[in-house]
Amino acid sequence: MNNKNNLERVASVSAPSIFNTAKELRVIFEMLALASFRSRLDSIKCGDGHPVVVAPSFMTGDGGTAALRTFLRRSGFAAYGWEQGRNTGLREQVYLNFERHIKDLAARYGKKVSVVGWSLGGVYARTAANKNPDHIRQVITLGSPIHIPDMSGVTGPVLKLYEMLNPGAMTDPMLEWGDCWRDTPKVPSTAIYSEGDGIVDWNLCVDKDLAAHTENLRVPGSHVGLTHNLAVMYAVAERLAQREGHWRPFDLSGLRGRVYGRTPAIA
Repeated sequence: MNNKNNLERVASVSAPSIFNTAKELRVIFEMLALASFRSRLDSIKCGDGHPVVVAPSFMTGDGGTAALRTFLRRSGFAAYGWEQGRNTGLREQVYLNFERHIKDLAARYGKKVSVVGWSLGGVYARTAANKNPDHIRQVITLGSPIHIPDMSGVTGPVLKLYEMLNPGAMTDPMLEWGDCWRDTPKVPSTAIYSEGDGIVDWNLCVDKDLAAHTENLRVPGSHVGLTHNLAVMYAVAERLAQREGHWRPFDLSGLRGRVYGRTPAIA
């Protein structure tokens, strides 16, 4: 498919409602809650020391995931940024450098690497998981538009913004790799999303074809605050803490069922 057509399909997805977009201001309260419960979070010690790489959202860098990575390190994981600067869009060379970073960590630790991707960072994370299942332990996405190339619609304001902020993106080979992030990962996978997401339509953020080792996990909150959200942080740590080869879906019994939810495969 032509790269321009591919991006036009990405850009024409139905936008979240104005109400949901306005609710992105919830990020302020999410950050305040994080500060208030910092000591409680710091008491969570569940990690086994395996390496975890966190990829940031569009137009942010490792600074945007610092709070989540700090929490993961304090919980007992070897958390790293993606170390590729600002995420300006889908770029083949950036992906190849990101992939090399993952493989270097796997070699250094002698263990598979878990990858967490926030928003567009999840597209990079899923691509890495499907291209390198022998190096990746599991993948977790946070509000990531993993089905963007499948959509169609009528307008393209997002395309214009993408082109303006990301010159040269229209001809980048990575835009032809849609199956690498759309396809159900070959490794354990959790797609975390919020139905109140004011940036990305949540329907784009869930796996359409679930396997025994994949799940869609609903959380309350904003899109911008996904890396500062208490419910997200707890779920990410709980998912990462599972022993390799013993993955199970997130347990929704008891109080968890009042905070989290699960979405089945969507046609």
